[in-house]
Amino acid sequence: MIPSSSFRARGLRRQSPAYVFYDARKWVLFLLAPLLRSVLAPPSSPQEWVLAALSSLRDAGLAGLLTAWSVWRWSRCGYRFQKGVSVIQGPFIHRLIRIPDQAAASLEMVCSPLMWLLRCRKVQINTAGLRRRADATLYLQTEEARRLLPRPGKQTGRFSARPWPVAIMAASSSNAALGLLSLAPALKQVSRLLGRELPSEVITLAGRVVHLGLPPLLESAANLLVVGWCFAFLRHFFRYTGFRAFREGSRLHLVSGLLTRRDSFIDCRRITGLQLRQTLFMKLFRLYTASITAAGYGRERGARPVVIPAARAKSLCAGLDALMSDYPVCSGGVRPAPRSLRRYIVPPLIFMSGSLPLFFLGTVWTVAGVLWLAGGLWWLLIRWLGFRRAAFGVSRDAVMLRYPRGLALYEVHIPREAADCLIVTRSPWQRRSGTCQVELLSFGEQRRRHRVRGLPYEPVAFLRDRLAGK
Repeated sequence: MIPSSSFRARGLRRQSPAYVFYDARKWVLFLLAPLLRSVLAPPSSPQEWVLAALSSLRDAGLAGLLTAWSVWRWSRCGYRFQKGVSVIQGPFIHRLIRIPDQAAASLEMVCSPLMWLLRCRKVQINTAGLRRRADATLYLQTEEARRLLPRPGKQTGRFSARPWPVAIMAASSSNAALGLLSLAPALKQVSRLLGRELPSEVITLAGRVVHLGLPPLLESAANLLVVGWCFAFLRHFFRYTGFRAFREGSRLHLVSGLLTRRDSFIDCRRITGLQLRQTLFMKLFRLYTASITAAGYGRERGARPVVIPAARAKSLCAGLDALMSDYPVCSGGVRPAPRSLRRYIVPPLIFMSGSLPLFFLGTVWTVAGVLWLAGGLWWLLIRWLGFRRAAFGVSRDAVMLRYPRGLALYEVHIPREAADCLIVTRSPWQRRSGTCQVELLSFGEQRRRHRVRGLPYEPVAFLRDRLAGK
């Protein structure tokens, strides 16, 4: 362990001891091995008890060694603030990470309930370079972490999310179709609890309708789906309840989290894309989710660069005008040709046809066929709505694409200088029909392909030349 005097001589400070816990928690699974072993194979003789005790000591010793390794890593890691942030880490090979103030594209500060008790914060600093992880991750005491916060600027815009739209968004983001189908066993259990108060005929009829004829073998799997859906719903709901966004000068300040608070600061000049997302469940309530693509933000697992979790069109436009009034958008574009409808609906129809053989097998396979067919109908409706909304447009400042992907509808606005590559594809049958496929690549932490199918070729060729500056 490096002495404290050596740290002070080099102007370094140690991170919070919470670093040890968050680095060593991945080794805690070794401590669960003895418990799992005793549950799956309980010892029945004195010799087996002795072997189980020795195995438990071995697992605990291994976990202790790994925890000691985390302590050793913490003792060799230091940081200092001097016109930016410098981090020195590595138990054997020292690595210096230097991030000047002007190079930081985003900063995120996380405070979980445990961090609040330990009086520490997790700080992630990102630059505009392409990496899979944050450039610098620090566990600092609360007072030290606040020194990294940007100076508060004048607020020129604000948006606050309402609980009801957030709940709808959380239910939709947690796979609402699967959740509603698998919620039948849970409702059946509720009907059993209410059986003493309601007539038995009503309970029997409701049980048949809600239960969808699931056999007992599939009840456990359906109940697990219900539990998983509820867990995902609560995770999304707690993350975006109380969401607030502020425009402070040239940066966005995003505050989210009911239990774990996240403060994110994003440089607006690094934003390279605006994306509007709408699932079928959200479309029923006319809600949209707005997210951004920004260099240096959204690298860590679970990070979603959301600026408006859920809002109707009027509130969405007002929120975007308040937060990103200077962001370029494109209002109109080329629509798919009517004869291109088959390119949108044929894949879900083929998927649905796979459920037909299951109906002839009977029993459990009939239930699987019903669920398969329901999922195909859900996908077919999304693709049909996507065909009606699909478009590609180019304006003086931005490029716009509207298209379906998976089980959601997307609308993307990208500044012209951030549109890296436009690909126009024409297959032999598309040449005969005079249509094409447009694919756009844009710069960002998550490099995604935006694709619109079945567009008429002549207008697309004109917009392509316009984008190229011809």
